[in-house]
Amino acid sequence: MTATQTPAAIVAHRDTATAALILKAGKAAASMLELCKQAGKAAAAQLNPATPIGQRIADVVALYADDFKTAGHNVKALFVDALTLHAAAQTPVTVSAIVDGKKADVHVTAEAAAAMPKHAMREAAKQVREAIGTARKVSAKKPAAKMPAAPAAPDMTVTAGEIDGFTQWLENFDAYFTDAVFHQKSVARAIDCGYVITKATPGKIVKGKASA
Repeated sequence: MTATQTPAAIVAHRDTATAALILKAGKAAASMLELCKQAGKAAAAQLNPATPIGQRIADVVALYADDFKTAGHNVKALFVDALTLHAAAQTPVTVSAIVDGKKADVHVTAEAAAAMPKHAMREAAKQVREAIGTARKVSAKKPAAKMPAAPAAPDMTVTAGEIDGFTQWLENFDAYFTDAVFHQKSVARAIDCGYVITKATPGKIVKGKASA
């Protein structure tokens, strides 16, 4: 095809082979649901009334663990729903159904819901699990860790006592600086702070401006 040519138009039509596959898939899904319902109802005969209801359901499901490995998760989920509804057969549930051509809430028993369409059956099983205390627990999210607060800025306010103390030290500066002990400490501290103190030559005028 050259740059000036356009692709040939395709007239869409219903392909019978594709339609056959879609219909087959639909039938397979419907038959899978029906078979899971039958299996759940049959397995209900093995429920042990001497054990708590949650345990008796789990015990029966465990009997077919290897079968579910082959059949798949979806089959197991539908089987467990059906079995749960039969295990708590008289538990009242409310499901959505079509009544007189309109969608409405219908109040039925769990056993009756086991024979209803998939969405209704699954909703009923969910309600039963909540009623008998076997519903999956949703753990609460942990609150996000709070970042530690930044340390407060140091208070740089000079108090009256500090001013008085510095003024007194400044007034006695000559006495401290000429003292044999305090002079050495003052010079050493000035060096630590990056300053060098030198004594002016006698008679030499030191230029500069003192600030109060």
